Amino acid sequence: MIRALLAALVSVAAPVAAETPDAVARRYGLQGELLAAKGDRILLDRGYGTIDPAGGAVHAAGERWRLASITKQVVAAQVVAGLESKPGVLDAPIPREVAPGVGFIPALAGLTVRQLLTHHSGLANPDDTPPGAGGVPGAYLKRAPDVAYCASKPGTPGAAFAYNNCDYLLVGAWRGTDRWPQGMAMATAGERGVPGYVKGRPEPAIQLASFGAAGGLIGTARDVFRFDRALMTGRLMAPASLAALWTPEGKGSYQALGQWVFPGTLAGCATPRRIVQRDGEIGGVQVRNFILPDDAIVVIVFTNRSSDDFAFGEVWEGKGFVYDLLSAAACS
Repeated sequence: MIRALLAALVSVAAPVAAETPDAVARRYGLQGELLAAKGDRILLDRGYGTIDPAGGAVHAAGERWRLASITKQVVAAQVVAGLESKPGVLDAPIPREVAPGVGFIPALAGLTVRQLLTHHSGLANPDDTPPGAGGVPGAYLKRAPDVAYCASKPGTPGAAFAYNNCDYLLVGAWRGTDRWPQGMAMATAGERGVPGYVKGRPEPAIQLASFGAAGGLIGTARDVFRFDRALMTGRLMAPASLAALWTPEGKGSYQALGQWVFPGTLAGCATPRRIVQRDGEIGGVQVRNFILPDDAIVVIVFTNRSSDDFAFGEVWEGKGFVYDLLSAAACS
């Protein structure tokens, strides 16, 4: 009896084997692609499940995905890097200098770059345009970004936070964004990357090109990884500029410039980890880009199932796919 009791106690006290990111993806039934890396070394880049929920062709590493709002993260980095020689411009009214051929946009009068990059602009919102086929707002059915609509309403400097793709479309028009990180490209009319699914059915028709600087980039997981590493290691901007890019606005908000930066409590880590997070969802495709800069870790996830079909969850919830995935990547 004593031996049995001791054996039971040892069994209870024995540590549970650490789960890997691959095991987490399989346990949650990810349909898409997962990349996990430490430093310059990619530890995992694998496709999971089928492209169509009904079966058939399977996902594979290296697919060209719509990057959705990772585009905003890229644009914010480019803008901040481009303003390094102009101290104070982030928080000054946008100057009248513009990209060649664009002309000054009156709707930007009085707004600052920071207000645009953090969605405090009060500009017109393409989500509010009359819906077309499939209930998709009409602005997202056009073959190119509707900059004219975005500029149709004067901005309100310091407006309350309101997520708005026009903020980045007008930043793109003002700065001119035609140079993208290696491997990434802006979608052309009719191009959408891996097709998405909503509630098990093909997504409504969209024009990915209409998202422009707010969400129109296409690329692979490795393209995003190269961008992340260049950002983390100072190859894209000076340390002071990176600090500005990744400093949350405060007052209870972890929103930084084009991304969210927060201390995340993860299972198996003794202390919270600094997490840089960029979410995105267009149609039936969801994306997540996680950078843990102090640990030199990158985790990138794509799925062609909408949020109605696959729940990522949030780190602060202390459970769910993202919490378990980052715990496995950073703390095992």
